[in-house]
Amino acid sequence: MQIAPTNKKERIATLDILRGFSLFGILLVNILSFNYPMNYVELRTYFTAPSDLQGEKWIMILVQGSFYPLFAWLFGYGLQMQATKAHSLGESFLPLGSKRMSILLLFGLFHAFFIWYGDVLTTYAIFGFILILMLKLKPKVQFIIGMCIYSVFALFMLLTMWVTEKMSDQYELSSYTDITNVKSSIEAYGSGSWLDAMGQRLIDVSSQFSFTMWVAMFFTVFPFMLVGAAMSQWKVIEKSKKKAIVWTIVAVIAIPLGIYFKAQLYGNNFEFFGQGLNIAVGAPLLMIGYTSAIIALCSIPGVAKILSPLSYAGRMSLTLYIMQSIIQSILFYGFAIGLYGKLGVINLIYISIAIYVFQLGFARIYLSYFKQGPLETLWKKVTYSK
Repeated sequence: MQIAPTNKKERIATLDILRGFSLFGILLVNILSFNYPMNYVELRTYFTAPSDLQGEKWIMILVQGSFYPLFAWLFGYGLQMQATKAHSLGESFLPLGSKRMSILLLFGLFHAFFIWYGDVLTTYAIFGFILILMLKLKPKVQFIIGMCIYSVFALFMLLTMWVTEKMSDQYELSSYTDITNVKSSIEAYGSGSWLDAMGQRLIDVSSQFSFTMWVAMFFTVFPFMLVGAAMSQWKVIEKSKKKAIVWTIVAVIAIPLGIYFKAQLYGNNFEFFGQGLNIAVGAPLLMIGYTSAIIALCSIPGVAKILSPLSYAGRMSLTLYIMQSIIQSILFYGFAIGLYGKLGVINLIYISIAIYVFQLGFARIYLSYFKQGPLETLWKKVTYSK
């Protein structure tokens, strides 16, 4: 029997709702990168207006670093589901999975080089190739490997930041500002032509895809893919209604703890160690809290239907992710409307909400006529040669 794409009846609504929810978090973070030279300066030292500082603070606490891990977790969960389906049919998932990752890699490279340097699809595709080789492992092994990899990163991050904190008299956040690239980013994206923006984007991509960044992403993205794969084999989403109380308890504990540790970035006692607590401890805790809260809510009869707009967005998350970058390029870059750097953070939050609401409506209307989003259709047609 030949492997076929997942049909609508086989889809799990909670997974799609989680994907749709994560799209909003990713949009809130990315909109700052579309407006400010985040690659080359700490925004805490860049902003002067109190409203900008407060807006950036709450995005960093409530959103930054907690949604890409969620997307990675969902990616691992979904890929393991596909592999499990293939194995149940007596077929190898390696050829099909490799083909899927190759196409995703092409999407990602196009997105990174021609639309926005901060692409995540390339990262997921590259680590997806590695994950495919580990999908036959027992879930306990996948989970332990994932947790060990992340623990190495977390301990290294905390130790490094603690040492830096002790030597804080020799370091200041402002010393991490790359003045040259800050100026060139503002000129290229703010008032430059498409070719100017393209030139700066190539510089930004080289930074984004540097060896150091790939090592960092291996320790911060890949572990959540493995944990997601393990959770998929355990069918935690499929069995979530039986564990609704457990998910609720986890959410109640993890969300405030995650916010507490992420808020240490802005504490008076820590400047560098607080950053380590934010990234290594707070971000994954808050991701666990958000995920648990959504799963618990979807376990309540009727709630999944209320959250169905998120599920429609989740069903075409690839299309909407790329669409977000295109919309923001048109709004903010100098070769189009040119709002780059001209709006405060609060206004950017409002714009994010408007874009997201538009996308929810677009997804609902589009999927009333078609089974999948346009990029999802292209991806699956090429993958399955149909």
